[in-house]
Amino acid sequence: MLEHNEKIIGDAAWRRFAMTFVLVFGGGLALLYILIVAIDPYDSGRFPTFMPTGVSDENQQTANASDGRNPRFNAAVFGNSHGMLLSPARLTSLTGHPFLQMTSPGSGPREQMLLMRWFMRHHPHIGAFVLAADQTWCTHDPAIPMLYQFPPWLYGDSNLDYLAHLLNTRAVTTAYRRVLLALGFIKPTDPDGYRDYEVGRTWNFRPEIAPGGTLAPILSDAADRAFPALDALDKVLADVPADTPVTVLMPPQFYTLLPPAGSPKATELAACKAELASRVRARTRGAFLDYLTDTPIARKPENFMDAEHYRANVARAIEKDIAAVLAGENPQPVRAVAQ
Repeated sequence: MLEHNEKIIGDAAWRRFAMTFVLVFGGGLALLYILIVAIDPYDSGRFPTFMPTGVSDENQQTANASDGRNPRFNAAVFGNSHGMLLSPARLTSLTGHPFLQMTSPGSGPREQMLLMRWFMRHHPHIGAFVLAADQTWCTHDPAIPMLYQFPPWLYGDSNLDYLAHLLNTRAVTTAYRRVLLALGFIKPTDPDGYRDYEVGRTWNFRPEIAPGGTLAPILSDAADRAFPALDALDKVLADVPADTPVTVLMPPQFYTLLPPAGSPKATELAACKAELASRVRARTRGAFLDYLTDTPIARKPENFMDAEHYRANVARAIEKDIAAVLAGENPQPVRAVAQ
């Protein structure tokens, strides 16, 4: 009987301990979660916060949430790393529009359209809209899959989806950095979103391969001329105010990546360009600039950091073309790019 009573007492003590542990752990977790939401680690502005604006975040996929709602800017560049060397400071100086970089390395059309929507949501007046559209926009996949790790929940319409992704180590680390920023212990990242991929790197691009047209598998030999990403872009551009100038450019890449002239892939790329150009030129103020061509510029290694990424001299020339478009001029991009 004594042993039975001791067992009952022991079981009750264990249950009390377990219950206390669950309550303490659960309560602590709930408090941590509430604190993260209140800190707003990505400066998303979704919920009230006591924190000042700005982030210290070198990850463009997440830093764009803060940058994209900054009222200091009314113009933006979208795209992936093929557009990130376009300097918002130089564009601002050339055009008078305060430009922001909203590119996201490794991203494809779906991610870029989410960033466009985010910027549009926080800027009812847009001074200029620039898209550096590479060959990923020529996909035939109706799913328009994401091409790289990207947080769609951060830029989507659902607050619930956003809240569901806040209790993890990444959010905790980002929240901690935001607190350090508010206390003045670390510096904020540049709010215009610019990252120069030439900084800290030594130029050593010396290609020795023959032209092979390696823009595949985005481009294929298929006869299909449907471009679902461009159809999706129609819906985004339809929400851009009619008086907003929209410039779409296809950034240059080293000529060895281009499909051979006269090949099915070259025909497909030309069809994609024509579709993209027709959409932009249908706007009241729209322009299409094509640098993805086989020109002396594209054949000069000194113009590129690697086969896909041009250097600052090319970026500066493209910026001048964008400024010319915004000024109502009609630049000739192939001749305008500095060699």
